[in-house]
Amino acid sequence: MHTRRPIIIANWKLNGGIDLMCSSVVSFIRKHYEAEIVVCPPYIYIRDMLNFLQYSEIRIGSQNVSKFESGAYTGETSAQMLKEAGCKYCLIGHSERRSMFRENNASCRIKVQRALENNLTPVLCIGENQEEQENQITKDVLIRQLTEGLEGIDVQQQNICIAYEPIWAIGTGKAATPQMAQEIHQFIRHELISMFGEEAGQNIRLLYGGSVNKTNAKELLNQDDIDGLLVGGASLDPEHFVDICQQATNQAEAQLA
Repeated sequence: MHTRRPIIIANWKLNGGIDLMCSSVVSFIRKHYEAEIVVCPPYIYIRDMLNFLQYSEIRIGSQNVSKFESGAYTGETSAQMLKEAGCKYCLIGHSERRSMFRENNASCRIKVQRALENNLTPVLCIGENQEEQENQITKDVLIRQLTEGLEGIDVQQQNICIAYEPIWAIGTGKAATPQMAQEIHQFIRHELISMFGEEAGQNIRLLYGGSVNKTNAKELLNQDDIDGLLVGGASLDPEHFVDICQQATNQAEAQLA
């Protein structure tokens, strides 16, 4: 059994508002979690969430980060700005960013570097689409995303996470089975060890994302190489999300026992 601390990340996407923040806060502040819990709200709510959760252990992340440091880039938000706002994590290369905004592995690599330069923990998202899965090239796709997305990145002393999100499972209700997810996570782990060495490869936390809910969370978290979950739609229901967080805490407590 691994000893990496379980982590649950809520990705609110383009959802949320004062009502969701208030109900989330009421749910969160009553709980203590051994697992690490991160909420990624829309940019405009980052400061509000930080204020609401200032006395809790919940951390705040961003859903994206600019590859630019500063300049005439309308609509962009830099890693330094996110750091100053109080973010600790940032999602990079989410499948919706890749498909809708044409982000690629090269831009993801720059974003990972920008995040690390500003003491943000990057969560690099990788995964195959339906066609790639059907053509049985999932592992080729993942290798390319890892090698190109982390090229030149020194992870030896850096905190970094990898989120595997099979695109065909996102928002479809068709989650990968825990056994399927473990097989892919084990493959990713071996690739990271090959790239960065045993210690660094073992220390990187791997998350699963794709139609995660309170029903499948426990079995996913019980897999040896799945260290956490990237939760989309289910994170918009505070009670549902707290249930997932509690399952991760149970997993963390079992590791400490």
